[in-house]
Amino acid sequence: MKEMNTEILKEIGLSDREIRIYLTLLKTGPSTAGQILEKANIQNSVFHFCIKRLIEKGLTSYTNQGNARVYKAADPSNFLLYLKDKEKKVKDILPQLKAIQVKSKSKQQVELFEGFKGLSSAMNELIRKSRPKEEFLFFTIFIKEKNEEIQKFYKRYDSKRKSKGLITKGIGPLEVKPFLKDRKYIKMKFTSSPVPGHIAICNNKMVIFTWEEKPRGVLIHSKEIVKKQEEFFHSFWKTL
Repeated sequence: MKEMNTEILKEIGLSDREIRIYLTLLKTGPSTAGQILEKANIQNSVFHFCIKRLIEKGLTSYTNQGNARVYKAADPSNFLLYLKDKEKKVKDILPQLKAIQVKSKSKQQVELFEGFKGLSSAMNELIRKSRPKEEFLFFTIFIKEKNEEIQKFYKRYDSKRKSKGLITKGIGPLEVKPFLKDRKYIKMKFTSSPVPGHIAICNNKMVIFTWEEKPRGVLIHSKEIVKKQEEFFHSFWKTL
């Protein structure tokens, strides 16, 4: 059996020890505290803290059998209920969070993002308030060891641009042409000349990417800077 990726359980809010206890209960079935302590190899004080949290999350239940309390793992599908409950709680508090958000006239000009999730957030912010028929302009470059991964990242983003009704145009080197041949939604032009880098422009915002071991992006809010980049893109486009 393929080894399970427990990082997913951490991402939704479980600690390492909570995961160990829950998985132990899944494997062994209903168990006493002593049985769990032995098989999960954790301390008694840690167990009582973690089992309480698992019960609160609806992921573990218990029954009293004589003087012993017997614990049982909830059905794994309860994770979906747990996530829905978290989502509801966030929705309930959103109006309060928005109410205390600082409304500044001088909007932050630069935001930094890291990792693929960070880059997704930056790209989503780029089109969040975009309008149908608005242009989405981008430059892309060829990085041999990462190009397939990079183009997969952008391909997942195509549906979001399409649903917004954006007119998407891109310029890239000839080497990336094979990776873009199936993406009919995008209007592409290719060149043998140097291309400035991974840059995306839309809605008076611009994202500049670097694809290092850990991808990074800079989101720039500036009409002046973006206007200059748009002018450069269109002038380059006309030469191709």
